[in-house]
Amino acid sequence: MNETIPAWESFQGRPRPHKGMKVKLYKNLNRQRRFSVVAMEGEHKGKVLGYSPAVQVRSVEMKVSEAGRQTVIRKGVRNVHAHCICLVEDLASELPSDVNTEKAKHITYQPFLRGHFWDRDHPEQPIWKLDSAWAYGPDLICPA
Repeated sequence: MNETIPAWESFQGRPRPHKGMKVKLYKNLNRQRRFSVVAMEGEHKGKVLGYSPAVQVRSVEMKVSEAGRQTVIRKGVRNVHAHCICLVEDLASELPSDVNTEKAKHITYQPFLRGHFWDRDHPEQPIWKLDSAWAYGPDLICPA
C-alpha cells in the first residue's frame, strides 16, 4: 500500500515557505521520503518550517561539514551534516510527471563513499552548485 504524503507538513504550525524564499534543505533522517525545510530569512529564520517529499529549488549551493562526515564514518550513525542553501520554487507530494527522470541528472550525497555531492553518472566529479533541481527521494534531480 502506497502512503500518500502531503506536499507540506508544517512543524509547530509554522508557515509554508513562499516562492523565492531562501531556505536550508536536507534529507530528514527520521521522516521517510521527506526533506526538512529551514527558513534562512524572515520571522522563523534558523528554524524548521516543516517537511515536504518534493521541493523544487533554484540557485542551489550544496554544503558538507567534513567534521560531521568524519563523525558519521567513525560512529557508523547518520547525522545531518550536509544540506543545500537554495530558493524555493514549489512543493509537491510527488515528482511532477513532466520531469523526465531518465534524461535528468541525479545528484546525490553518500558520506561513506565521498565527501561531496556528485552526479551518479560521474561520481568522481564534485558538484557544489546547481541552477535548479527537484529534491526528491535520495537525489537532487536536474531535468534535462
